[in-house]
Amino acid sequence: MKTSDILIVVGVVAILGLVLFPKDKGPELAPDFSFVNLNGDLVTLSSYRGSVVLLDFWASWCHPCTETFPIVHSIYERYADQGVVLLVISLDGSVADIRKWMEEDGFSSGDLLWGSLPEARAVRDLYGVVGIPHTFLIDREGYIRFDGHPRRLTAKDIEDLL
Repeated sequence: MKTSDILIVVGVVAILGLVLFPKDKGPELAPDFSFVNLNGDLVTLSSYRGSVVLLDFWASWCHPCTETFPIVHSIYERYADQGVVLLVISLDGSVADIRKWMEEDGFSSGDLLWGSLPEARAVRDLYGVVGIPHTFLIDREGYIRFDGHPRRLTAKDIEDLL
């Protein structure tokens, strides 16, 4: 085997090791963003520092999202008086779709954010979300402490941050 072949193999193994076994860097700072809520008010994530933030990506056309949203919402309601905030980014195509679903299912609390579909997709991409529903739990200092499917989020995850 030639030296160049050995170097290529070593390089490939090293890269695979970094990709498959990344070093745990600890919690990452949540990327900041600004968005318009359904009331037309500008909402900026960093303005919620000092609160625990549930950040939920969903859409009314997504059946798993409509099944898990009540779970996320009930977690929010359980801890709202302890400084937990719910921010929901909708990947719906229109405000009418969002409002219709929210009214039909009786959800009105929390900040439902919708600027436009391209803006929602930009924030989704900023967070690396590849499928919905997807929930993040952000601590009072702005660090991501949970990143995944909302069914995996536990009361302990939140209580550890209060």
